[in-house]
Amino acid sequence: MAAPYVTGTLILTNTGPASPSAQQMIDAQNVADEIEAAIAIRLECQTPSSGAEDMLKIAALLDGSARFNSLSTPHGIQSVGPDGDVVRLGASSLRALNPVIAMIHSTAGLGIG
Repeated sequence: MAAPYVTGTLILTNTGPASPSAQQMIDAQNVADEIEAAIAIRLECQTPSSGAEDMLKIAALLDGSARFNSLSTPHGIQSVGPDGDVVRLGASSLRALNPVIAMIHSTAGLGIG
């Protein structure tokens, strides 16, 4: 792996707070660290090609930005069913990264690697 796939600074630049607070800077870096750790765990020491690294960087930025934005809506998306029942939806923090990681390491996350 070359440089990190995503950083807190990249996440803040992508999500657009003009003057991020100290807490937003901490949160963005924590999210970047989380995404980096998840990539390392899922790749299980596989070395991606340079093209795959580019794909990982874009996917990491997308997932990191989505994760950072979700911090202001910690309960996810809410939907109300026809009977008035509340339904909560969630998604993987690696939504964009999962297909890229699977392309690099087809058994990633299955304990087979």
